[in-house]
This record gives sequence, structure tokens and C-alpha cells, in this order.
Amino acid sequence: MLRSMRKHARNWLMKLLLGIIIIVFIFYFGSIRGKQQAESVAAIDDVIISYTDFRNEHQNLINLYQQRLGNSLTEDILKKLNLKQQALNNLIDRAVAVRKADELKLSVSDEEVRSFILSYPAFQTNGIFDNNKYQQILRQYRMSPENFEISQKKAFKIAKLEKLIKESVKVSEKEVYDIYRIQNEKINLEFIKIAVSNFRGKVKPTDADLKKHFEKNSEAFRIPEKVQVKYIAFFGEDFADTTEVKDEEVKDYYDQNKAKFAKSSGESPPLHEVKDKIIAEIKSMKGMNAAWSEAKKAHDIIYQEENFEDYATKNGLKIKKTGFFTEDNPPLELVQIKDVNKYIFGLQEGEISPALSSSKGFYVIKFVSRNPSHIPALSEAGKVVKKDYLERESQRLCRQEAEEILRRLKNREDISRLSREKRLKISDTGFFIPNPNIPKIGFSEKFQEALFQISENNPYPDDVFNVDESFVIIKFKEAEKLNDKDYETKKAELKNLLLKIKEQECFQSWIEETKTSMMQRGEIKITKDISEL
Repeated sequence: MLRSMRKHARNWLMKLLLGIIIIVFIFYFGSIRGKQQAESVAAIDDVIISYTDFRNEHQNLINLYQQRLGNSLTEDILKKLNLKQQALNNLIDRAVAVRKADELKLSVSDEEVRSFILSYPAFQTNGIFDNNKYQQILRQYRMSPENFEISQKKAFKIAKLEKLIKESVKVSEKEVYDIYRIQNEKINLEFIKIAVSNFRGKVKPTDADLKKHFEKNSEAFRIPEKVQVKYIAFFGEDFADTTEVKDEEVKDYYDQNKAKFAKSSGESPPLHEVKDKIIAEIKSMKGMNAAWSEAKKAHDIIYQEENFEDYATKNGLKIKKTGFFTEDNPPLELVQIKDVNKYIFGLQEGEISPALSSSKGFYVIKFVSRNPSHIPALSEAGKVVKKDYLERESQRLCRQEAEEILRRLKNREDISRLSREKRLKISDTGFFIPNPNIPKIGFSEKFQEALFQISENNPYPDDVFNVDESFVIIKFKEAEKLNDKDYETKKAELKNLLLKIKEQECFQSWIEETKTSMMQRGEIKITKDISEL
């Protein structure tokens, strides 16, 4: 358990406050229905988890991460989070917990549920239960009072089961002190850096070396697919100056956006002070609308008549042609088009895209030609192959040298004598709290675990570290004395938070073991592959 704490040592308190999953007795368990529905994704004996349950849980997770991450939540992050699998796991975990609670005869009375509903702040007005608010909130989540109350009974059962399992969890004084030390103890390291560049001049590849390297790593030299397109652009600014703006439009815009023009004092300026700015904004919007209309009209006519070049000529429009480009390096003028690669690389020769938008205007793109991805001949890729060989071999030789030095140091050779022999400089980091970014050395994720392995009695880690074109050997030098008074002040809070972490880990571990056992006995069946959901 401490290993997992060390992995996130610096921020664990904040992560605990944000990340521990505590049962929330409202809506969280609303998807456990127990209904027999035709389309199921899993079954725990006679309890069906429906596709509707899964879809709702998946959307709840998306909403949760959107609230936490805001605009930082990208499609790439969503893929890495694997929310579909999380959603299915959550539903199965809850169903398993409810079943085990029933087996243990952990009952929940109507009075317990009623008391919770009456006292829940979200259902109150001025501290008193408000039935209208209760009904309104349930309607918002598309739940009837009956279904909500059933779901809360299940939530209370799980809570009782969780409490029963967590009662055995204890926290020792040593564990509390270890966490405090991980958070607060500063250490000082000695280190030796060996630059990869020192070995580049020693690498002299023959033609046979390069041929062998090319054949062994041919995929690394693959030239990606490249395409070439033509496009017609319709920029909003080109249409803005031809639009008219009426006084009533300015007045309406001002009235609807007073807050937008407010001064630092909070007061809105009079209309005449911002009139020119409003006119420019309205013209810009009208210009973009006109550009969209023209782009859409061009697309529709070109799509039907297949006359891209003729349409441009007849309407005095300029066609621009790109060079060949790869998917990860589109031309600068097309970079700001939303999902541009998705459309371009899906086209065939002669086809046109829909009217695509950017912040400046709209584009109709015609696919011209494609150069398929291929592995070049060695004669064509010779310079790239040689450069890659030199870099990899230099890295290998540098690592080899660093590992040999580390081996000798771990065999108790003196670091000062060895550094003189190798003509290498020994430096100090100065005191710092262990983290992956070490002063004067740089960043490596591998530092985090290594820094908690080393000590005065075990000064060297098991490996060297590749950082900023160098290989680094580190040695524990000294630790700064901890503040005992500060520890005593924080001990109770740390113990409480550590207990919550251990309790959660204990309950989750119990759920996982129970679930695995039930799957082995055939009591849990997955009826839909996650890739199909």
C-alpha cells in the first residue's frame, strides 16, 4: 500500500480529497434497477445489467470528467480513460455488492430511507424538506420517487456492507510517520552525468552495419502517407465590409451584451462609446454568415456538377493548391480547420469535402492525389538510416559506460576516485523533496520510485537514468532532519486520511476478489463485448 502512496507522494493529500470514491446517496446508484430487459450487457445470476443502465453510467462518467477537467478533456484523454470499461465495472461492482449485502441479511428499513430524504440538503428549502423541490429534482434525472427510493435502499445496503468490511482496517504509527516523511523529508544527492554526445565520435558504422540496421528496423523508416489537395476559401472578412448594420441592430446588440463591455468598476459604458466596436462585431458575424452561405452554395453546386475548377473561374474565386503533406503536418493555412485530417484523408481522388469551418472562414477542399505509405530503399533513406544508427549506438555506448560505473560503485568503489579515473564531474543537487524533477539533473518518471529505494545504507538505485541526452548515476548523500513538532501537529489528520485510503483499498480489493470468484463459478456473465458498446 505504501508503494502506491510513494508513487504519488507529493500530491497524495489533494488527490485523496478529489479522488476517493465515497458513496453518494443520491442518483449514483440509480442505475441498479434489477429489471429484466431484453438487451443486456451483463448478468449477475438473475440480476440483469441492461444497455440502458450502461449508457446512463457511461454518460455520468463523461459528465463527471467534464466537470473536473473542463476544456482540458480531449478525445485522446477520453480514449485513455477507457470510460466504457469503467462504466461496466462500476455496474457489476454495485450489483455484486448488493447481492453480498443480501446474503449477509443487511436490511434497510423504509424509515432509514425516509429519514435520509427528509434531511438531504438538496431537497430542502430554508432547512425544511420541500416536496416540490424533491419531485422537480427527480424529474430532472428522469426518476420516479419509487425508483429513487429503491435505489437508495440498495445504496444503504452497500454502505452497510462497506462499513462492515472496513471495520477491520487499522493504521499503525509507523505508516503515519512514513507518509509524513514521504511528504516532508528533503534529501541531497550526489550525481554524475555522462553525455551521449561524448560517444558519437566513437561510432564508425560500415555499410554492412547500416544495411543490417535498416533491415532490422525497417518500419522505423517508413514514409507516411502523403496527400495533395486544392481548396477554395471563403473568409468572413471578405464579406464583412459589404454588409450594412442598422441602428436598431446596434441597440439590440448593446442591450443584450452590456456585461461584455463593462468597465473594471462594473459599470457599462454609454452606447456611443462602444458603437464602433459593436458595428465591427456585427459586421464580422454577418461576414461569417455570408461566407458560410457562399461556401455551402459552392459545395452543393460543385458536388452535383463536378465542376470545381469551372465554378471557381465563373465566380472569380481563387483556387489554391497545397504541396504533399502528411496527416500529422497539414499545411499552415489548413491547420485551424476543425477535424481537417478526418475529412481530407478520407477522400478519394477528385472528391470534395463538405464546407469546412475555421475561425476565419469556410473551405471547400478537393482531393488531388495520394502518395501511399511505404518503406523506402536503403539508397533513398541512407542519410536518415545513418543518423538513426549513430544516435542509437551512441545511446547504447553511453548507457553501457554508465551501467559499468554504477556496478563498480555498488561494489563499494569510491565515487571520487572513480570519477577522477573517468574524468567525470561529481555534483550535488542540494536539498529537495523527492519528486520526478530533480534539481540540476532534470525530469524522469523513473526517479519517483528510485528516490524511495535509496538511503544512507543503500545509497545507489538499481539503474541509471536517461535524462536530457545524458545518462545519470545518482547517490544518496544525506537527509534533512524532520520537524518533530510539525509531525505531532499533523499526525491526527494524516492518520485519518490514511485510514480512509486503506479502508477504500480494502473494500475495493474485497469487491475484486469476490467478483473474480463469482466469474470463475459462472455467476457473473458478460453478454456484450465492450468493443460493441
